[in-house]
Amino acid sequence: MTAIVVTPETRAPVPARPGGGLARSFRAEWIKLTRRRMLTGTLLALTVIAAGGTAIGITAARDTAPGGRVQSPDQPTTIAALDHAGGGTALFSQTMGFMQAFLLAVLVGAVAAEFTRGTFRTMLLQQPNRARVFGGKIAAIVAFMAVAVLLGEIVSWLTSWAMAPSQGVDTTRWITLDGLQAGAEDFARAIAYVVGTAVLASMVGILARSIPIGVGVALVWAGPIENIIGDSWSPGPKVFPGLLMRAVINPGSTPVSTGQALLTLTGYCIVAAAIAVIALRRRDVTS
Repeated sequence: MTAIVVTPETRAPVPARPGGGLARSFRAEWIKLTRRRMLTGTLLALTVIAAGGTAIGITAARDTAPGGRVQSPDQPTTIAALDHAGGGTALFSQTMGFMQAFLLAVLVGAVAAEFTRGTFRTMLLQQPNRARVFGGKIAAIVAFMAVAVLLGEIVSWLTSWAMAPSQGVDTTRWITLDGLQAGAEDFARAIAYVVGTAVLASMVGILARSIPIGVGVALVWAGPIENIIGDSWSPGPKVFPGLLMRAVINPGSTPVSTGQALLTLTGYCIVAAAIAVIALRRRDVTS
């Protein structure tokens, strides 16, 4: 009996499905992200973090620093800064900055889980092009997080608006055209922050392919390495991705300008995406 050998030349072609591979990957990931349990958990966590972080920030707002020294009005935790047009969303940006390690760990775990559970292998049965699967997943994650960021900013603004009078904050300029522009700028900064985090986290998750390993590496890097070495090493804010994203979401928190941070982060994201695609193409995908 002659054995039948299946080669790339003799393999039956996979029937073409309607729509592009990237679009199908996006829809598949979007369906997963918008499941009822996922939406409920996201909305609950979003409300608690946005409202809680804003409430803590506005309650701690002072015009003077310890020792009676007047703080700079451009600091987001001062009442003088909250009186400005962008005061309604300043505390949301600050809260986003504090969530960096948590957000990175969640995204790394979500990507690594695709390999430990075998779902990535299943997706490749429907769309063999791994780069398109990766691109569709990233696009869906960023789109979902963009909606979450917008909702979080709204919740934060409403919390600030409700608590401002009791803290002596003047909200008159919040509802002006300048206030709207400041809110849009904070939203754009948050989106850039999310995109950078999503791409870098996806690379770590794809390389690790293990939730404990990937999350552990992400937390060690975002915590001790960046915050200890980066803050004490003068070139750190210019080269460490976490500190660069801090400069984007909270301008003035590091000596690096927003433009320089965005330019460097763009380079990092291009390299990270290339590494992720190469790793996907060259390594076996097993369950």
